[in-house]
Amino acid sequence: MKRRWFQSIIVLGAIAVLSLAAYAADTPNPRFSAKVKVSVGGEESIKSSVSSYLNRELRSLGDVEIVDDNYEWAINITALENKIVGGKKSGFTIAAIFIQSFNNQLLRELVEPKHQDFVIKMTSGLSYYPDGWVVIGGPESLQELCKKIIADFDTECLEKVRKPTGFINRKAK
Repeated sequence: MKRRWFQSIIVLGAIAVLSLAAYAADTPNPRFSAKVKVSVGGEESIKSSVSSYLNRELRSLGDVEIVDDNYEWAINITALENKIVGGKKSGFTIAAIFIQSFNNQLLRELVEPKHQDFVIKMTSGLSYYPDGWVVIGGPESLQELCKKIIADFDTECLEKVRKPTGFINRKAK
């Protein structure tokens, strides 16, 4: 009798686990999306090319929307053309800073309702600077440098928030 009861519990447990697995398989995973603003400063002669290369690489990621306002990430670029004595062009230097906006809407769950408006107002506009670096290349390397910047941004910044268990998985759609 006890053995039969134990077998029934095992069977019911297996059914529950399989039901949950089937439900999880049928439930679509939320799709990650990031809104990114790109700002390029530096020498006028290369700004438009740098902006074009960066935007092209971001669009190729597939889950990034390039925006001017209401961004979740900002990429601030300073692009310079290197020249040696006599003015001959010798390559490029690009400095990149990555800025992640603080999603203060997460605080609504943590704060008493009577304080929510105040806390949201006080925390709006906050940012976090998770990464930044400088890349240097030769006179034919401008496009490759831009590709490297976006590849590193993807790996070092976006990959960390794409994962559902990542730190502050921002906008799952």
